[in-house]
Amino acid sequence: MSEINEILSKKGLIIIGITSAAILIVGLILLALGYNEAFYSSNSVVQAIFQVITDTGDETFYIILISAFFIAYDKKFTKNLIFSLLFSAYLNNFLKDIFQDPRPPTNVDPTSETGVVETSYGFPSGTSQSAVAVYGYIGYSFKDKAKPFVIPTILSIYIFLLAISRIILGVHDLQDIVGGLIIGIGFLLVFIYLEPVISEKVNTLSLQLKILLVFVVSILLFIIGVLLFPTSGQFPVKNPIPYGDAGGYALLSGIILGFSVGYLLEDKYVNYQPSELSNKRRIFNLILGLIIVFAVYFILRYVIYGNVFLRFIRYALFALTISLIVPLILTKINRK
Repeated sequence: MSEINEILSKKGLIIIGITSAAILIVGLILLALGYNEAFYSSNSVVQAIFQVITDTGDETFYIILISAFFIAYDKKFTKNLIFSLLFSAYLNNFLKDIFQDPRPPTNVDPTSETGVVETSYGFPSGTSQSAVAVYGYIGYSFKDKAKPFVIPTILSIYIFLLAISRIILGVHDLQDIVGGLIIGIGFLLVFIYLEPVISEKVNTLSLQLKILLVFVVSILLFIIGVLLFPTSGQFPVKNPIPYGDAGGYALLSGIILGFSVGYLLEDKYVNYQPSELSNKRRIFNLILGLIIVFAVYFILRYVIYGNVFLRFIRYALFALTISLIVPLILTKINRK
């Protein structure tokens, strides 16, 4: 994993601790005052604005963000970023299925097949937790770039906007986003501290053992999710979706497998280095890379679909494309 050796300073930990305490205290006070579902807005303009914000926390946007960092910035940083997102999302799925907390009454969409906007459980908010895992890790990694703490401050504000957008749109209540933010912060701290330790251990293994370890971990995560929660996230709605199963676990464990194997093989045999490219070449690679990524994404979506096993394979192949196939193609083109 990462070669980032500098861990958070005492000042950084104090700031995070104060922020977490503030979120928790304010959240508890508002909940006690009966404001759990009071921030929903039916105003079309407000809805449109916060829909744009909330869209930066969905699957498509994260694909663009991660692909862009991998192709045009730094592979090792991106690998840690995607692991932070994936393992946080897996934890979120697991907690949702344990608590089985229904969405608020405002989670309604009469035009959809199910009659609701979101069909998964509510607590903790996946968007809020993933926002901390992604934007929080970016802020941590860039905390010493330019002016100290400028980027982390901006991204922290954006994380709160993302979380608030879920309440305003009516798909979450206050306890969902407070839980998502607190759990997300806790997860990010653990990830930041454990990642260098695990990296050091893993880097001592041979390539074959690394790949074997990846297979064992990803398949184990897949099996645990499928066996424990075969109908994951499908809380009682008017018309439950016919393919309601452990698809979330298939997606996450499949990406962990495909991206990790691709990353290991790419690092050994391709060695694509975006930092050595000119800005013009990076832009070209980014555009071409995104075209390939989304072409493969949509092709696989319509070729491989169905049960959780097929989705596991589909997302593994898709992630392999990002971490191995795209760098291989770009390296070949760059050498011409």
